[in-house]
Amino acid sequence: MAFLAALMVLYRPTAVQARNLSIVSGNMIDVDGMRIRLWGIRVPESDVTCHRGNVNESCATFSRRVLERLIGSEELRCLVKVSHPSQPVGAQCSVQGADLGHLMVLGGWATDDGAESGGFYAVQEEVAREQRVGMWKDH
Repeated sequence: MAFLAALMVLYRPTAVQARNLSIVSGNMIDVDGMRIRLWGIRVPESDVTCHRGNVNESCATFSRRVLERLIGSEELRCLVKVSHPSQPVGAQCSVQGADLGHLMVLGGWATDDGAESGGFYAVQEEVAREQRVGMWKDH
């Protein structure tokens, strides 16, 4: 809990080991019981279906699995961007210097949330759509 107190009060990059976190969705992480939302991105709704080979599964499930693989057992570093008492902390998080929001959008497993990010990940979303990767593969 000290990690999150420091995260919310100081608004400085803070690190946490992967063993102290769990992945809730493609843009949501629990750290010591506190929820962190990856800032600036949205993930597919659970009713959107993706087709991979002979498997038809929720794109949201694929998105969560991708985030799990990206983090793996690496150290997660987060910088708080948005904090509201009744909502998850919005943070820009990275692993080994790579921005997770950037990777999720570029891989086609999330979209830019322009209302929050001001288009920060718009180019990555355009590239993912053009290259038909992730959830854009069948569109």
